[in-house]
Amino acid sequence: MKVKLKKKNYPGRLIVFEGTDGAGKSTMIGMAKEYLSERIGAENLIFVKQPTDISRKTKLFQKMIYCKNAADVNYRAMQLLTLSDRVQHGFEIIEPALEKGKTVICDRYIYTSVANMFARGYRKEKWFFQAAKNILKPDIVFWADADPSLAISRIRARPDEATRHLDERLLERVYGEFLNMRRANGFIRLQTGLPSEQAFERAKQAL
Repeated sequence: MKVKLKKKNYPGRLIVFEGTDGAGKSTMIGMAKEYLSERIGAENLIFVKQPTDISRKTKLFQKMIYCKNAADVNYRAMQLLTLSDRVQHGFEIIEPALEKGKTVICDRYIYTSVANMFARGYRKEKWFFQAAKNILKPDIVFWADADPSLAISRIRARPDEATRHLDERLLERVYGEFLNMRRANGFIRLQTGLPSEQAFERAKQAL
């Protein structure tokens, strides 16, 4: 499915990195920041993430991350929270930076919401896609493609993940949804199961 977003009319570039947790996005983002800093100057580069800490630190978001019973969270409420956060973040931070000609690197974007929503069985949320039209279309979307088993093993190896509830089946379904969205939304696939330098070569070509 193609996600219809707002056309960008700013001189700056919006570069998005997507993928499941544990897919290797952070490594690719770090390499992209270093690569672009050398070419356009660090002062012309801005790094952001979505959802922002404003929504991540809410009780609702924390409950979704740490509770084991999915029925304890109304997922539409979660989508409303993160969607409003994305719209305001774009208006307040991303668009002004692009208007000034900056290059913005964003860790996750609206596609994360779509993949998670579909993976949970919410496939007919017209209200969501209507509101999403207020969000800018990125210039480039990189998809960190790592097999779910590898992503899960990476998450399990993190020392700060001990108290988190990891729904492995959900992660696998989210991966499948990213796979389904890849072509329609023009994702550039980075094979992050490979050594990082090798995986980043495809990003270099696009950047």
